[in-house]
Amino acid sequence: MKTPRFLFVVVAAATFLLVACGGAPPTTEPTATVEQPPVVKPTTPPPTSTLVDLSPVEPTPTQPQYAPFCETAPSGCEAPVVTILDSSYCVDKVPYAIMSVPPSTTYESEDLDFQCDDQMHSDGTMRVTCHSITGKQLWSYDLQICNSVCSTPALQMGTGQCPEGYGYDSANLCCAAPAPASADGCTIYQVDLGACPDAE
Repeated sequence: MKTPRFLFVVVAAATFLLVACGGAPPTTEPTATVEQPPVVKPTTPPPTSTLVDLSPVEPTPTQPQYAPFCETAPSGCEAPVVTILDSSYCVDKVPYAIMSVPPSTTYESEDLDFQCDDQMHSDGTMRVTCHSITGKQLWSYDLQICNSVCSTPALQMGTGQCPEGYGYDSANLCCAAPAPASADGCTIYQVDLGACPDAE
């Protein structure tokens, strides 16, 4: 009877060793499943042959078209030379001033009391005779004297046909700069009237 007991002990020891060394029989426990996010493939736009820029296009400024340019007055234009021939020539106790000027001279009195007349002389000059309408003696008047060759055309400013600072000459259809006062061929000449002797 010793042999079966011995076999039983050996089998029990072997089973114990197998369980101890092999570990516990595997048990199935539910494992937590981790959900993976779905894979999204990037979508690419269909290829286009040309790209259209829809940003607003700023207009390019255009250069304004101006009339051609011309000179305002002949170069080197000077005021006429005045020569006093007599400043106390008297008619009816009214003194007259007699002046000699070039034939292209124009004049304008700056005082309504001062009157002038002109006539051509045989030597090719023009004689200008001036007097006071009210008969003033020993009086001075200002007379604007101009060289008519230097007369500048009337310029129309702000028409848009010429750049800023220039005027439009409608007679010559061109743009010109206004002539400075020193280049317009004019001057202010002071005419001094003398006195007439008292008649008896």
